Amino acid sequence: MIITGKHNDIIKHVLALRQKKNRDEQGLFIVEGQKQVAEIPKDWNIKFVISSENHSTLQSVNRSTNYIVREQLFKKISGTETPQGILAVVEKKKYDIEKVLRQKGIFVICDNLQDPGNIGTIIRTAEAFSCKGIFLSKNSADAYSDKVVRSTMGAIFNIPVFQECDIVSLVKILKEKNIRTCALALDGSRNLSKYKVGTDSVAIIVGNEAKGISPEVLNIVDDKIKIEMTGKAESLNAAIAAGITLYKVFCCLTVERMND
Repeated sequence: MIITGKHNDIIKHVLALRQKKNRDEQGLFIVEGQKQVAEIPKDWNIKFVISSENHSTLQSVNRSTNYIVREQLFKKISGTETPQGILAVVEKKKYDIEKVLRQKGIFVICDNLQDPGNIGTIIRTAEAFSCKGIFLSKNSADAYSDKVVRSTMGAIFNIPVFQECDIVSLVKILKEKNIRTCALALDGSRNLSKYKVGTDSVAIIVGNEAKGISPEVLNIVDDKIKIEMTGKAESLNAAIAAGITLYKVFCCLTVERMND
């Protein structure tokens, strides 16, 4: 059976998930694209898959209910300008924050980071360096929006993400657990190139694209780090700055472990 009408319950369900409030209420999000759907890990619950009539052979997901829709209808529910003809509705995972924070390594905190592309790139980069968790403040972009999910290139499935966090409270909890907090700031007192972590766990804090990290957070962090630049640029893109810092901290931790 092929779904042909926009008033079909399945179609309305997908369209509703384009809004954050519905994703939050239902604990579901959309993954779109042939490669992205095919790489959803087996321990993630796929509620159903939809493919367009012309791409029905893409329905290789045998662990969920599959639906086929008319080509024009798929274009209406797609989140991209050039749809690949397949999407999946996936259940969000719930993570135990206490269990995550007991791990040793790097954590990333996004303080009011609002650009979906930056959030997605940071999640992807953090996963590449085996970070243990991502924490997003209440005013940061939704990690499960279609733009963020696409830009993570599948990393969203491999690293715990916590949203709607009170960053001030979180930093205090991290300090209690002896996790060093490192904030990226243009007026930071310590240069990244000379930064020594000195501990087995550190949280890197990235601030808003225009305003940086909120003063309330800066006042309580352990270290304020700046990236030295010799060119004329006054600042770096938030995701680029996060990536540079992640690499430096990753290298520091690796060397320190080898020297133990």
